[in-house]
Amino acid sequence: MRITVRNLGVLKEAAIDLKPLTIFVGPNNAGKTWLAYVLAGIFGPYGYEEYVQSDEQEDIVRNYPSLENALENLLKTGSATIDLVQFAENYAELYFNNVARSTSNWMCEFVGSQMASFDRLDVAISLDERKKHLLERVLNFSLRREISGSLHGPSLSIRKKRGERNLSVYIATQFIATDENAPEEAVVEPPSPDIIKEFLLRAVFEIIHRSLYPNIRILPAERTTFITFPFAKREVQEESATLKETSPEQETRAMLAPVGHFLHMISSAFDDESVERAQRARSMRTNSKIREYIQLAQLLEKQILRGDMKISPAKAAGQVNGDVTQEILFQPDDSNTLEIAIASSMVKELSPLVLYLRYLILSDELLIMDEPEMNLHPEAQAKITEFLAMLVNAGLNVLVTTHSPYVVDHLANLLKAAEKTDEEKEAVRNEFYLQRTDAFITKDKVSVYLIEDGSAKNALDGDGVIQWNTFGDVSDRISEIYFKL
Repeated sequence: MRITVRNLGVLKEAAIDLKPLTIFVGPNNAGKTWLAYVLAGIFGPYGYEEYVQSDEQEDIVRNYPSLENALENLLKTGSATIDLVQFAENYAELYFNNVARSTSNWMCEFVGSQMASFDRLDVAISLDERKKHLLERVLNFSLRREISGSLHGPSLSIRKKRGERNLSVYIATQFIATDENAPEEAVVEPPSPDIIKEFLLRAVFEIIHRSLYPNIRILPAERTTFITFPFAKREVQEESATLKETSPEQETRAMLAPVGHFLHMISSAFDDESVERAQRARSMRTNSKIREYIQLAQLLEKQILRGDMKISPAKAAGQVNGDVTQEILFQPDDSNTLEIAIASSMVKELSPLVLYLRYLILSDELLIMDEPEMNLHPEAQAKITEFLAMLVNAGLNVLVTTHSPYVVDHLANLLKAAEKTDEEKEAVRNEFYLQRTDAFITKDKVSVYLIEDGSAKNALDGDGVIQWNTFGDVSDRISEIYFKL
């Protein structure tokens, strides 16, 4: 999938080929994180909500003739169907570009700024080979939505069954009463045309939007600040219920939206009754990938964090609203249990990733991780590089921003190892930190971009060699100073 971004702060132009593993490397203040956040905003619930809630819904409908026809039939006859696979074939790329064009209107809110200017921001998207994947997911998407009428039963219903192309929508005009004191038939008052239009828009574009990436997960640089705080279970439950209909970012617009998204993710992980954990539990029954992700969470604990993480039992948080709190505990060995606040900086940094893998992750999501190397020893940086490659090979999409030469250099080793035969891979796997051949990753799954001087340069050549010098130049300069002294 090809994304072109122009006039994003200091980043004047960047053409990015988004792969299962995408790395943004470069100096500070070059635009790496903003570029990652633009993509998070567009492909996550924020961009979707901003688009479908637009005051120009009439114009939106006109952009998609088959949707306009379906809406007209629905209002005239009370029912309509849309071949959603054909709709996605014709309009998915147009839809994502329309969402992308709106970024200049909401990017200030998304990054929590009142001073930054995004008036000239321009984003263009070409789905390319990702479109085929999207169409398959549209076909296998299931959706059931209703608006309740003034009497028993729904007055507006939408259905899309897994494996079926068509989305069906109908307006109920009457029903057979079950109450013996009620008349045999009663009229259900239908919703207004504006409500019907927004309801249909939301359903169609939710399926298209989430078929590209089911969820966007963000681990921002600020993650350690919040992971140390206890979470009130009552607040978590209320937030989760609200977020069934609205995006996590909308509930936290007073702060940086990616941080709000992160807080919602952690809250959902804590709450065993959250919507997301319930969805995950349902998927785990039939999805072997979920069990694989749980095993990866255990590997992260044992091989990198060198301990066990758990969520403490709920306890009373005083007399206010009857809240109960929980917190993350870390056990470096059988005889020690620590609150996360006094665990090592590495444990604080990576504990959200453990929670995500254990309780929330679904296949094909996009994980955006800002500087995974923060507070990590070089050996741990090499290990987390291997681990992120393993996540990609297990079906997750990962976008990383980094300043670490260890991350980039070791990724080159993983690319080289992937070129070997299966027998050769077994022979060399013990040379690597996690000693796993599923950490070896092929170059078709990887893109690396050097973000500096207002542009993004492709740093991964056709032979799988990463060409970059942002860190080498500094090393050379330090050596020059030493020899001069």
